[in-house]
Amino acid sequence: KDLTDEEKAAAKSDVDTKASEAKSAIDSATTDAGVETAKTAGVDSISAINPPATAKDTAKTAIDTAAAAKKQAIDNRKDLTDEEKAAAKSDVDTKASEAKSAIDSATTNAGVETAKTAGTESISSVNPPATAKDTAKTA
Repeated sequence: KDLTDEEKAAAKSDVDTKASEAKSAIDSATTDAGVETAKTAGVDSISAINPPATAKDTAKTAIDTAAAAKKQAIDNRKDLTDEEKAAAKSDVDTKASEAKSAIDSATTNAGVETAKTAGTESISSVNPPATAKDTAKTA
């Protein structure tokens, strides 16, 4: 679930290569012990294949970075009350969570990229109005 279609295809190709290499080693073996050694080495090399889910991890890191930057920008605003800042940061958290869910649901690298872009844009769009202080100033 955490791999994109491209990452799965690369891993399957790697498995096929390792299996082919193992079969060649087994065919080349001249003794029962040699066959067993080649079989064990082949199984071990196939079992060791554990592709990293780099596309989704990278996209989620970008979401975390965008969220942290937006929260810092919100904290730096002097025209917002603490309550307005808290509400805006909660909105950022919600948008980040939604973006990560979309990234997890994506099945291709392009889908992951689209979800990442939409998520970072959604986070960037959080721009809370300073209503409490503005209202007090006009009263």
